[in-house]
Formats: sequence, C-alpha cells, structure tokens
Amino acid sequence: MEIRRFVMSPLRSNCYVVSESLERGSPAVIVDPGDTYLDEVFAYVEEHGLRVVANWNTHAHFDHVVGVDLVRERYQCPSFVHVDDVEIWERTPANTLRWIGKEVPPLRAPDGVLRDGDELQLGSLKFTVWHTPGHSPGCVCFVSDTLAITGDTLFKGTVGRTDLEESDPQAMEDSLRRILAWDDALQLYPGHGGDSTMLEEREKNRFLRIAARGGK
Repeated sequence: MEIRRFVMSPLRSNCYVVSESLERGSPAVIVDPGDTYLDEVFAYVEEHGLRVVANWNTHAHFDHVVGVDLVRERYQCPSFVHVDDVEIWERTPANTLRWIGKEVPPLRAPDGVLRDGDELQLGSLKFTVWHTPGHSPGCVCFVSDTLAITGDTLFKGTVGRTDLEESDPQAMEDSLRRILAWDDALQLYPGHGGDSTMLEEREKNRFLRIAARGGK
C-alpha cells in the first residue's frame, strides 16, 4: 500500500491518495479533496499512472469536500460520505463562504452513502468504515490492517473540535472510547497535522486517556 498526503486549503486540511501500489494502473482512492486547487494531487496520480476508482470522505465539512466534483469530473469516479453528513455536504457553498469568504458552486449529490461497518475494497486491500461522530454527525475513519485515516476524529495529540453547531462532545467521547480497541501498531493519518500511531496516542493524547477513564 502507498499513501501520500497533500496539505491544502486555508485550514491546512489533509488530502490523501491511497493506492494499492505505485505501479502504473494500480487502483487508488482520493480521500478528502478539501480545496478547489488540486493540481498537485492530479499531478501525482498521473505521474504514477494510478487508476482512481473512488473518492472517500471522512466527513462533509467544506475543507474536506469542496474539491469533490473536480475529482469526479477528472476521473469519472463515484464519491462517498456518511449518510449523517449529507445535509452538511449540501451546505458546502454557504459554509465555504462563511468560513473563508470564497464562493463555490453546490456539490452534486454523493454517489453513495457510508454506514458503520461497511467494507471498502481497493484492489486487494480492504478498509472498514468506523462511524465516529462527534466533530460532525457523520464523521468516519477508514481502517485497514495497518493504518487508519482518522479525519477530524483523532489528531496527533488532540481531537477534532466539538464546539461547532453540528458537533456533539458526548458523541466524540463515545467515539474515542470505541477506537481504543484499535491495535497499538496502527498508523494514523489524520485530517489535519502529522501522522502518528495508536500507541503514541494511547500514551500521550489526553483526550484518549480521559475517554479510557470513562470521562473522569
């Protein structure tokens, strides 16, 4: 498996290209294309001759989805988001204007919706959808045997904001308690900031430690 991070948007969100390998024709997915400038992402895909088969989104905040239609138009691939974030997806133009003052067109409807426990195939690789609400109602993590793309649920040393209008602090705590089941060796690729491991976060992330103690 190959994973490449691209930092984009004024909010420094992470977009990932995940591919089975870097061999030409290898299947790939683009996760969280959060800007309308995706030239570096497209250049990487085309330099290696990757075959983009889908766009997966960890949640529907504008800084993770505003470039979705550019991906779909370029690669004729389907796009997916959790069912509980479709309403936020539909508000992308208003949210983008509100947060960064940029006008963008509405996104087309998702091609499909994600639910907890869904299995996503990428060539020989398998990812499981973990529904981890808190930052938004439809936040998810994409988890394989070796890595997890955690979106705005779990960051290096911290977690996603829960003071937004659609956020839920109790749901975040419940989600964090649930992902404590992940293996320590799992590599973590968050929606903002650098990568980490589950062991490092279990030992150093105070939010995970609080969740492990039942919120005390």
